[in-house]
Amino acid sequence: MPWRRPKKLEHRAFTQRSSPEERLELAAEGEEERDSVELASVDGASLVEAATGEPVHDEPAAPSLAIDAERFAEAQVVTSSPASWPETGVDLEVDAARGLRLKNPVLTASGTFGQGLEYAEIIDVSRLGAIVNKGTTRYPRPGNPQYRLAETPAGILNSIGLENPGAEEVARIYGPKWAKLHVAVIVNVAGYSVDDYVFVVGTLAHTPGVVAFELNVSCPNVKGGMLFGCDPLLAAEVTRAVRETTDLPIIVKLTPNAPDVVAVARAVEDAGADGLTAINTVLGMRIDVAKRRPILGTGSGGLSGPAIRPIAVHLTYQVAQAVSIPIIGAGGVTSASDALEFLMAGASAVQVGTATFADPLAPITVIEGLAAYVTEHGLSSIRDVIGAALPPTSSPE
Repeated sequence: MPWRRPKKLEHRAFTQRSSPEERLELAAEGEEERDSVELASVDGASLVEAATGEPVHDEPAAPSLAIDAERFAEAQVVTSSPASWPETGVDLEVDAARGLRLKNPVLTASGTFGQGLEYAEIIDVSRLGAIVNKGTTRYPRPGNPQYRLAETPAGILNSIGLENPGAEEVARIYGPKWAKLHVAVIVNVAGYSVDDYVFVVGTLAHTPGVVAFELNVSCPNVKGGMLFGCDPLLAAEVTRAVRETTDLPIIVKLTPNAPDVVAVARAVEDAGADGLTAINTVLGMRIDVAKRRPILGTGSGGLSGPAIRPIAVHLTYQVAQAVSIPIIGAGGVTSASDALEFLMAGASAVQVGTATFADPLAPITVIEGLAAYVTEHGLSSIRDVIGAALPPTSSPE
């Protein structure tokens, strides 16, 4: 028999066996906190803010705002005659929220259309149902570290970090310009406490052109870091506080990253919301295989574009059967056909976002396509298709 080295004796410490259920519980410890940190970093918080739930009040790059003020002082706004619009004479009016009647169901999405003024130099924004401005916070924010954008198949990842000059400067610089655009402006509001939301709404409630507020509840609450939009009670709390601050319509933007989106929708409706936006971006990541690290500065980002449209349509369909307030569908709308999917799933209007990066005329193209659909199918109004795909007992009245 060949010689073999004797085995070394090992003295192993006794390990107590555990059941699969116990091992799963151990692995899941802290999972909710980790998820909250990751989601918060996507939806407008820096990594420090996401981890602590505390806002960091950094000053923005002053030259950026100064440049905007100077540029838009002499901005040439594109105008056109309604007589030349293909949609003229076609009934596209919708209720995008209780008390918010728009001439057509096509809006722009927050964060993809600047403050509206940038695109007003390219297209006639007065043709739009409404524009939604960049997310506005109580204090100025410089935004997240680079890189902030990454392309993906059928979409983009973003981690902008709510870069904005703060509510008071938004009102001072952009408010007077909005009044001259002849288009409804919906202010997107973000914050880290209920007081933050109330402050922004109170600051901009009487700004000319502002017709409603869209609450971005995908932000961490300073009381514990949990995202407002992931907890029905927190989402309802901020909605209720804003409801007491303004008579203008309140639209709550739902995050698809919530454990139960329908529960959040019901909670904010009960708290006084006049409408919902479904949905915000979906959590995602890209890795730079050469550098072996995430491409985005914050690691994860919010996925938008056609890639998330089926998710957004599905959630719109589910929420529409649970609430009685209007829904604005958002997520990958690039054409009239895409918009019709949302409308038939129960939405009363849609937002066009990522598509405008590739084609600034995308929202106008959608409007013209919806008008053509109404005409070609002999409908009396675009409202005839709202909820058409819902179960009969759930169709909106």
